[in-house]
Amino acid sequence: MANRNSPTAGQSNAATALALVGLVVVALALLGLMVLVLPPLVGIFWVVVIFAVPAVFHYVVWGWWLSQMRDRDDEAGERVEKFED
Repeated sequence: MANRNSPTAGQSNAATALALVGLVVVALALLGLMVLVLPPLVGIFWVVVIFAVPAVFHYVVWGWWLSQMRDRDDEAGERVEKFED
């Protein structure tokens, strides 16, 4: 019997994605403040932005895709077990 208080997979993934987006926003805000105080850090700021944004996107997309593949494999395994019984 499923627990009513436990989040579904979609809710869990949404919470993780929201936390990741929040972390990126806070990190960029802190880097922006550092750039205001130390202008030579503009180069570092742009390097981080140019590499971090695609890396985060890649992490989220591949994580979602792989979790979908894992769920499909689990469902296929359950179908095989039911067929064998």
